[in-house]
Amino acid sequence: MIRILIFILWAVLITFAVTVLMTFDSRISGEAFGVKFDSPSWLLMGGLTVSFLMTIYATHKIKDIMALPAKLRARDAKAKRDRGVAALTRGLEAVAVGDAADAAHHAKVARKHLDEVALTRLLSAQAAQLSGDETMARESFSAMLEAPETEFLGLKGLYAQAIANGDHDTARKHAERAFRLRSNAGWAFQSVVDLSLERGAWGDARDAIAQGKRNKLIDADKADRASAALLTAAAYAAAATGDASTAIEEAESALKLAQGFTPAAALAASHYADAGRKGKAASIIETAFSDHAHPALLRLYDHLYADADPMKHGEKLRKLAAKNPDTREAKMLRARASILEGDHKAASDLLEPMLAENADAPVLRLMADAMSGMHGEEVGRGWLERAAAAPRDPRPGADGRFHFTRAGWARLVREYAEHGRLAPPPLEDADGGISEEELKLLTAPPPKPTAPEADAETGERPADAEAGRAQSPAPAEAASGNTASGDDGAKADAADGENGPSKADTEARPAKPAEAPEPESPKIDGPANDEKARSA
Repeated sequence: MIRILIFILWAVLITFAVTVLMTFDSRISGEAFGVKFDSPSWLLMGGLTVSFLMTIYATHKIKDIMALPAKLRARDAKAKRDRGVAALTRGLEAVAVGDAADAAHHAKVARKHLDEVALTRLLSAQAAQLSGDETMARESFSAMLEAPETEFLGLKGLYAQAIANGDHDTARKHAERAFRLRSNAGWAFQSVVDLSLERGAWGDARDAIAQGKRNKLIDADKADRASAALLTAAAYAAAATGDASTAIEEAESALKLAQGFTPAAALAASHYADAGRKGKAASIIETAFSDHAHPALLRLYDHLYADADPMKHGEKLRKLAAKNPDTREAKMLRARASILEGDHKAASDLLEPMLAENADAPVLRLMADAMSGMHGEEVGRGWLERAAAAPRDPRPGADGRFHFTRAGWARLVREYAEHGRLAPPPLEDADGGISEEELKLLTAPPPKPTAPEADAETGERPADAEAGRAQSPAPAEAASGNTASGDDGAKADAADGENGPSKADTEARPAKPAEAPEPESPKIDGPANDEKARSA
């Protein structure tokens, strides 16, 4: 429709021009190059106009003819590039499905038809990896480092190769270079942190985490926990080398980021306690305990006031328990305070529900102290034997020490950063505690020893009767040749007299009835003799 409109406009324009020219009545005459001419003006003007238009048309066509070879070359180049891009796309699809042969074929076609070497190198490297040609893959990734637009991809490929080959030093170099190129790359950030933790470079890991926090690659709270754990690891390393000032500085920096981090609190509190600053040490422990109750804090706090008056010691323990009153550790503190104050019954009442829930060694030891105070050391010794056989607390630092290996600190940093705890929970729950019936038996007071009663006929106690039997002569029937059973009985009595009967035998052996009218030796009291005495 537009073309028709344009044609009509041109027709109108030409008709108008011819009409205007036809109105000219004048004539134009002249001489040019020795030729004289005389013609109507309209004809001469029209001829000039047509000649001008034909010149323009001819010039345009000549230009097109001259540009034709270039256009043909551009068309061929475009077709070649299209074939290369198609081969590249199919090659990437083959890599995705794991077809090494097809990926290698398309990589070859792409290299032939594409001038962008960077694109084909990536496909060639991935195809070589699929086919197991590590050398070709390494060469392709290394070649990608030469172009700025593919340097990052080449570093990632070389890093993956180094990790697969176990060459962590080379992998670390590639990861650090990639992280410098693109500090917002998640894989580069995580790789730098992991490899730094693996080799114990706590400062490098902390710097990477700070950079990741700025680029929002890691949550702020998680970054603070990780930094606190890394500072604490560095503090313990400094303490191990005797650099106390650096150790306390790093520990206090860690507590500013995570006030409840027990290893840092334990190190700082121990340092101040050794320096005689008990108040500062107690404040650190109390702050950490209010955030996270841990057995190491109990040990430190208890030791801090070990030389104090027992009543004051107990008061301090109750103060610490009030910082986190619903925890199991707080109940142990209150039980320990009751023992120090001499209220062993109150301590036992606090510990019994805990033993019914989980009979672990620390609670059993406290129960041993309570039972020793209530019923004597012999009863407490039984509880100590139970404590020795109980499983250990699996939490890190439960024994009050946080001296880990490099790998141990790396695990602790990861766990605390991710979950805010020192170690993952155990795979299995702890065994059940002591049953209510058993607790009643174990906490019941021991029976009081009773004195043995005197024999109703002779008036002698069993022990005196045995002593008299040992000193009396053999019975008459034994001398006159009594029966074999009589001899045996006499020999047994003599042997008993020589060896001396035990108290248990004296109480348990029944009295033997008389077999002959001859005089009898004194006998051990028993139910039969008691009955005779009552009938007489």
